[in-house]
Amino acid sequence: MNKQTGSPQSSGQRKTETRRRRPVGLQVQFQIAMGLIFLLFCGLSALLIYNHEKDNIEEAALSKSRIVLAAVESTQAYVRSVLRPKMYELAGRDAFIMEAMSTSYVSRAVMDKFNESMPMYRYRRVAVKARNPVSEPTPVETEMIEHFRKNPQETQWQGIRKIDGTMGYLYARPVRMTASCLRCHGTPEDAPVSLIAHYGDERGFGYRANQLAGITAVSIPVHGALAKIRSQAFSVFLVSLGLLISLYVLISFVFNRLVVRSLRDLLGIFRRGLVNDREMALLIEASNKNEIHELSESASALTDHLKTARGELVQYAEELEIRVAERTRDLEDSRARLKEKIAARDRELQTLNRIAELTTRSLRLANILPGVLEQTLGLIPAKGAAIYLFAEGNEPALALEYQRNADKLSPTIGKLDMPETRVPSSLKESIWIAARGEMSHFSCMRNQMCLNVPLVCRERVLGVMTFVGIDLGDTSSDMRSLLLSIGQQIGITLDSLNNFAALHQSKELLQSVFDGIPDMMVLLSPDLEIRMANRAYLQRYQLPLEEALNQKCRPLDGGCEWPLAGEQLTLAMSTRRSTKEEITTGTGEIFMVYYYPILDEAEKVWGVLRYARDITLEKQVEQRFQQTEKMAAMGQLAAGLAHEINNPMGIILCYTDLIKRQLEGDGQACKDVEIIEKQAGNCQRIVSDLLNFSRRRKTEAQPADVNAALVQVIEIVRQQFRKNGTEIDIDLAENVPVISMDVDKMKQVFLNLLMNANQAIDEPPGMIRVRSWFDIRKSVIRIAIRDNGSGVPPEIAGKIFDPFFSTKQTGEGTGLGLSVSYGIVKDHGGELTMETEVGQWTEFLIDLPARRAAENGMNL
Repeated sequence: MNKQTGSPQSSGQRKTETRRRRPVGLQVQFQIAMGLIFLLFCGLSALLIYNHEKDNIEEAALSKSRIVLAAVESTQAYVRSVLRPKMYELAGRDAFIMEAMSTSYVSRAVMDKFNESMPMYRYRRVAVKARNPVSEPTPVETEMIEHFRKNPQETQWQGIRKIDGTMGYLYARPVRMTASCLRCHGTPEDAPVSLIAHYGDERGFGYRANQLAGITAVSIPVHGALAKIRSQAFSVFLVSLGLLISLYVLISFVFNRLVVRSLRDLLGIFRRGLVNDREMALLIEASNKNEIHELSESASALTDHLKTARGELVQYAEELEIRVAERTRDLEDSRARLKEKIAARDRELQTLNRIAELTTRSLRLANILPGVLEQTLGLIPAKGAAIYLFAEGNEPALALEYQRNADKLSPTIGKLDMPETRVPSSLKESIWIAARGEMSHFSCMRNQMCLNVPLVCRERVLGVMTFVGIDLGDTSSDMRSLLLSIGQQIGITLDSLNNFAALHQSKELLQSVFDGIPDMMVLLSPDLEIRMANRAYLQRYQLPLEEALNQKCRPLDGGCEWPLAGEQLTLAMSTRRSTKEEITTGTGEIFMVYYYPILDEAEKVWGVLRYARDITLEKQVEQRFQQTEKMAAMGQLAAGLAHEINNPMGIILCYTDLIKRQLEGDGQACKDVEIIEKQAGNCQRIVSDLLNFSRRRKTEAQPADVNAALVQVIEIVRQQFRKNGTEIDIDLAENVPVISMDVDKMKQVFLNLLMNANQAIDEPPGMIRVRSWFDIRKSVIRIAIRDNGSGVPPEIAGKIFDPFFSTKQTGEGTGLGLSVSYGIVKDHGGELTMETEVGQWTEFLIDLPARRAAENGMNL
């Protein structure tokens, strides 16, 4: 045992000496450091707010300055490109009218007017040695000119400067001479005479193209705004300081209660353990510093005690030989255990490899989890095992996904609110502790435990693996580490499967949206191979999706009329902007095709979205509207023309009748008069047709059978057509309903179309096919009249319904047949259209609404 050295001291003396006042304690040091940190934080917060608000002021001032300069530059451009050339043209090349030709004068005059209503903006256009003294630069502007001279690559300068004694925002741009400026600023010999007379030949000359001449600047006073944000920053500083002082007091109180008092209690324990004067002297010296230093000295004294105690161990030296022998036996045992551990490690590695293989063979948990549990139970001395996974829902809960020999486990475990340090009182609480990421255990059977292993991936718990009936004495730390590794392997697999499922769902959702678009849409790669295609595209070309992918995109008509890498597609890929074009296929379909380039993160074209919308119907409606407007205009013209011709024709016919009476004895003269009378009658007939075409007469509608009217007209012309070698094939549907129509007018339409069909057949044998059917879906009666003639050329297809348009020889027709027929069908609320294939056939199609069958008449 250690003996005390030196003179003994009483307990009261020790307490008196150890309670001497410390210069600066730990609490005071902490409070000073924390106060400095809080003060620095408040200052930095106020400074950040001030700089942020200042940046906002500069940004707003920059935007306004750019607008002002844009207006000024637009005015100057107008003077240079419009006013100045016009003044040269009017006044001559030597004239110089400052108010209309000087860009500096005009822009300054405009801004003077602008400043009358907006005095805060100050516009200046200055130059060194300017002709006008008003344009001489101030010291700040001279500094800006020198800045742009030293930095010719810069095109602007903006910032806050002191201007005329106050803080203001300044935005400046360099003014460089262009070729058009050198006439007035090059050499005096080239300048207009009036300019020399007004300003002289000394100032404002000697510039070269692209030489810096001066600056254009806009300044806005901001001293008021800066003062305001300084006040705001100071207010934030004060508020933050007040809040942090409150926090400072609270932290000081907590620090004193939790740290300082604990240190003092610990020092009291050390003081009570001191046994000699030297240790007390060390403690008294340390107490003059702070608690940490005192604690360190106390620990040093404790170390001395330990060194002394170490000497007592010498008496055990004699036992070393015995201990060496014991160690040798232990070493032999360790070697045997090491061999067992190596064999166990081999089994563990094989198990991990088999588990890894199981997790990569399938994408379904139902195929993975049974094999994983089977392999794991082969290593772990447990009776059964189960895997819980977090169930989907608003509230977190664990659901039993698979179990083996653990059928007594709960199928679901809801979230349990329990402190993290609480010892679990049930198996559910133990499992939920594992769900927080920690391995846990609980006594669930007699002399046996349930062990719970978290399934973790990237520090996120995805589930829990629970082992039932396991003796914790049989599980080493290595085995528990192995279980954690298996849990991580399963967690990685679960995360991969979840990511794959989410990716697959996103792909299906995108494809569903893609397929929901009724127009053709394909996503092309940069080399124009299909990456995605919607259902409309696949249905048009009768392709399965697998066959279409990674293939070249097909043209709209399947032929060669539309080049795949057309001008607009190439333009979209090169400019990275959307383009569009209108494409007409060989079958007459019209598409509006849009190209939308898709860019990657590097702003490169990753692909192009081609969207093709069928606008054939829209174009047809537009053409029909134009035809209706044209027919209305021609009708008005025909009415006026018919009235103007009809009166002279009546007078001519009246006088031919008188002349015939006077020439009854002259046969030749009478024949000549009869020819005049016949031709005048033809003219009257044409005029009558014109009037019938232009007048919207009341249609005498009555219930009638369309098929019967067709048969009656066909029987009239059948024999005549047969003489010309043309046969008529009739295919009339029996379900065509009776409709209300003007029978005579519709017969006129049928007759006109049949006559046109017969005349369109150049050489026999000819065939005219007449069909009728009822479109129930559209509630429309359709009549088709097709001939096998030479067809209608595309260049005249749009004119066939125009009044007076005819392909017949002069005198063979008036060109009103199809126009009149078109008007009659329109009066009945129907449509008359034409389809043709040059050299093959022409078909006229009449659509009559079946709803008119219920009407008693039509007043059109």
